[in-house]
Amino acid sequence: MSGPRWPLRIQASIWRSLTNIGFGLHSLPSPRPPEYDSVKSFSTGTYASSAPGALLNLYFYLPKDFDAKSRKYPVVVNFHGGGFTIGAATDDCRWAGAVLNDTSAMFIGVEYRLAPEYPFPICVEDGCEAVLHLAANCEEYGIDPERIALTGFSAGANLAFTVPLMLHDHFKTGRVDRNIISELPSYHIVSIISFYPVTDFRKSRASKRASSRRPEKNLPSILTNLFDASYMPDPTNVASPFASPSASSDDMLQQALPSEHIGLYCCEWDMLHEEGSAFALRMEELGKKVEYEMIPEAVHGFDKAPNPMGVDPKAGRFYHKACAILSRAFDTKSTRVSAVM
Repeated sequence: MSGPRWPLRIQASIWRSLTNIGFGLHSLPSPRPPEYDSVKSFSTGTYASSAPGALLNLYFYLPKDFDAKSRKYPVVVNFHGGGFTIGAATDDCRWAGAVLNDTSAMFIGVEYRLAPEYPFPICVEDGCEAVLHLAANCEEYGIDPERIALTGFSAGANLAFTVPLMLHDHFKTGRVDRNIISELPSYHIVSIISFYPVTDFRKSRASKRASSRRPEKNLPSILTNLFDASYMPDPTNVASPFASPSASSDDMLQQALPSEHIGLYCCEWDMLHEEGSAFALRMEELGKKVEYEMIPEAVHGFDKAPNPMGVDPKAGRFYHKACAILSRAFDTKSTRVSAVM
């Protein structure tokens, strides 16, 4: 039986405050990342939420030529990291800047609800709600629903895979009302970009640390223990494909994920490197076109260091590579696998 949750809430609150300071420092070096252009809120529960009635914020970063009346734009829907426990939708502002500079897309950061207040599967459900809300309101937002990409970092990189897996399941099993489905426009997830994802909760932290090339470079146990206890209070959920995409069946992976334009980047000195590379290989064996790279001599979250003097130059290089995948996906009509079943 799990213990009381209030100590986790206190710890999470402290770490959230520290994280806010860290990302403030992260935003200081030149070139400065862009500010978001607007925030839109919507209420959960329309589609799939087990904890309905919350207002979720979506942070919009818009191209310089944005004009929703004259054209529709591809969209990058991004999920921030933080162990499903800390972090904010604006944490990936430098990634947003790369997307705006290198692609024709708008960028939307999803402020999903966090554990321990909202444990698994609410983060995933919030991601599903966000995608469906954006598709349903594509005319208002200036979005081309035929060109949606999902991206994320760490926990958010997990959501970039688990959100389409859950969407596929909910449509297939009738969890989404057919009347709602009939009102949705056709929409397609054409690309997934995943930076240093957690893909397998079935493996213990001890085994992940043991497999790491540089165990001393990993996140401290005080932090990862908080993440795991907050997000996954019921250990039976670790085998759910909506927690561990590696636990998905071959058929689910084949049907729910795009056939190409998948970018997966792992960090050499990260405890998640082994499971991420194994997941990339499995997708390739299923016939999907995956662009996998190991970022050399990089720690988990290498691109988010709270260093006011500068940003790791590897971040810009790998952001540029990922944006090239996005651009190809947005320009290629033949790879659009429908997300609506």
